[in-house]
Amino acid sequence: MPTKYVTVQSYATYCHYAGATTLPDVIPDFSRGRTIIFAHAAGSNGHSWHHQIDHLGAAHSPIALCFPGHGRSAGVEGLASVRDYSDFLAAFADALKIKSAVIAGRSMGGAVAMDFAIRYPDRVEALILIATAAKFNIPADRIEGMRAITMGRAPQAFVTDGYSPKTISGNFDAIREGWMEQIKTDPRVRYTDLKACAEVDLREQIARIDKPTLILAGADDQGTTVADAELIKSRIKGAQLEVIADAAHNIPTERPAEVNAAISKFLAELR
Repeated sequence: MPTKYVTVQSYATYCHYAGATTLPDVIPDFSRGRTIIFAHAAGSNGHSWHHQIDHLGAAHSPIALCFPGHGRSAGVEGLASVRDYSDFLAAFADALKIKSAVIAGRSMGGAVAMDFAIRYPDRVEALILIATAAKFNIPADRIEGMRAITMGRAPQAFVTDGYSPKTISGNFDAIREGWMEQIKTDPRVRYTDLKACAEVDLREQIARIDKPTLILAGADDQGTTVADAELIKSRIKGAQLEVIADAAHNIPTERPAEVNAAISKFLAELR
């Protein structure tokens, strides 16, 4: 899976994609099939989509960026709001000469995708929303706990929250991989991401989205629940919802085969 740095809003922005490698100042070819831009979850990074990029790359042009301060992208702070991340996504597409694309996002990235579709409708061909919500339910003590980590008052927590019981008992490699991704992003960035998620509320605005939309929810997700996914489905006309068994908040790495199959089918049906 090739990687590349692209300068976006003065940030050296790291991204993963499928296809031939190019020289540093040469934009890769994104003309194969559908161009799909993947936006990661709070505190995560573009590599979290590696299963999807590897699978979809044969027929399409997937690309996953690391937002500022995440993964290997430049910056020591996250952006202040979902709206800011959405604007950064637009600038990222501009840097790669991408006029429109399928926009996919998980958790915070899903909120970014919805905000992007609301404010940049002409740049969206379709939406793929995974383990996300129009309004997140993030307990205040979770945000305060992350703040304590940023101040050195508590150690980073490596927990199994966000994974289904089936994953915990039978696929611990997926959890270990998630922990390795976690340490690639500074806790200060994860803290500002949580605050951004806690503040966003798109419940009313998403009714304006008129793009084909696929929603994937984990049956065991306690953070962004099936009810959250059903609310999005009820507000976006024609949206499809698929609930994946034995998966929670980390669906793309917990159940990559099911996620890849659902996305492939959705893309094949786009007109």
